[in-house]
Amino acid sequence: MKQFFTIVFGGLFAIFAGIGIAYGSGRLWSMINNSGATRAISFAAVADAFAGSNNSNTTVVGFKRLIRYSADEEENMINNAAQSLPHNAVSVVTARAYIVKNLNDGSVVARSNDDRTLPIASVTKLITAVVARRLISPSDHVKIDRNVTTTYGNTAQFRNGEIFLAQDLYYPLLMVSSNDAAEALARHYGRSKFIKAMNDFAQSIGAYATYFADPSGLSPENISTAKDLSIIIGWIRQNDPAIIDITLQKSMTVKGHTWINPTHFLNWSNYKGGKNGYIPEAGLTSASLFGLGKDKDLYAIVLLNSASRDADELKLIEKVK
Repeated sequence: MKQFFTIVFGGLFAIFAGIGIAYGSGRLWSMINNSGATRAISFAAVADAFAGSNNSNTTVVGFKRLIRYSADEEENMINNAAQSLPHNAVSVVTARAYIVKNLNDGSVVARSNDDRTLPIASVTKLITAVVARRLISPSDHVKIDRNVTTTYGNTAQFRNGEIFLAQDLYYPLLMVSSNDAAEALARHYGRSKFIKAMNDFAQSIGAYATYFADPSGLSPENISTAKDLSIIIGWIRQNDPAIIDITLQKSMTVKGHTWINPTHFLNWSNYKGGKNGYIPEAGLTSASLFGLGKDKDLYAIVLLNSASRDADELKLIEKVK
């Protein structure tokens, strides 16, 4: 009997010990792999956490030590990222056209072919959002039909027959570059009238070389210049900043749909929003805002037909002193 209890209780102890080890390992593994705006540290930092060491830039939460970056440290992150690029690519911007413009005083720090008209792909959606917000009530009910669900690039993953408030469609439009959301808004108002309003808007703010053939950017006939796009994103930031705010959202859930923003710069406080795009005819495109320089002035950085969008943006950020 004594041997029986020894076996039983010994077995239970082994099981609970195994569960404890597995749980502890899981916590340690999640701590090592955690990433984002606040970052979990590596093995050395985990050891510090258990040892109770103190670092003014970190906070211990449970078994995690979270690192918070100051503005100066984030500036160093940008510099280090730029310096980590391949040596033979550091001085070469691959974009066929670009501009770096200080929106505080209108000065241009760097430019190349900034008057050249090129396809802009999904950067189009910045204007789609402006026009939709001017023409469509945010409380309008927008029905999703097959014309919308069959749109190429249906990253919103809408289902036929769903109904959304117009104001909810801006999240997939700007966060995951949803072509179906663009079509849903345009068709709700009247597609041809909507596209005409997009062109009228561009002309009204001085983006004279800009033209739209569709609301999503799928068409290579949607064209603009780096100079025009710096005007457009500057206008939006000043007159309808809620659009820019949506581009900074990391995730949003509406009616069971969750959209996660894939923009690589979201974790840098220097990044102030923007929109990326791609179709084969346009290459990689972007119109982005950054707070840069000693005074953290607001800069528009626009790239058209880039072969390496993030690397090009980092190179152009380096030009701002």
